[in-house]
Amino acid sequence: MLASIAILTLFGILLIMLETFLPGWVAGILGTISIFIAIWLALTSEELAGWSSSQRLALVLGIVVFVVALLIVWLRWFAVKFFHRALTLTASIETPVATGAAPGSQGFALTELRPLGRAEIAGQRYEVRCQNGLAAAGTRVEVIAAEPGNLLVRIL
Repeated sequence: MLASIAILTLFGILLIMLETFLPGWVAGILGTISIFIAIWLALTSEELAGWSSSQRLALVLGIVVFVVALLIVWLRWFAVKFFHRALTLTASIETPVATGAAPGSQGFALTELRPLGRAEIAGQRYEVRCQNGLAAAGTRVEVIAAEPGNLLVRIL
């Protein structure tokens, strides 16, 4: 009978551990039922009739402490770390920096700069931001710096 109690307890623990990976609570509920059956068998089994009530209670408390301790260890060191790695995004997205037009390059605004717009600098079109605020299309501009996604320009 002790073997049956041990097998039911270990099977219940295994099912509860599987619940961390399987959705739907089915494995967790079956594992909990298995552990409760093991406890019930420890308390009511005829094969353990020679045991005193304090010995049976010690067996039940041993099962409960073992299950709780093992599940705490499982959740603390394995499941949390597994889910932290699986559910945490570690990739980084690089912000685009407009390149090709060095500071000091000159060009002209293709659209109105309010303060964002498009300009042609060194024969290529770029998204630009005008440091001076507003500028009309055709205005001569000079590159001051590259920003994420556009160039910073000033009116000449």
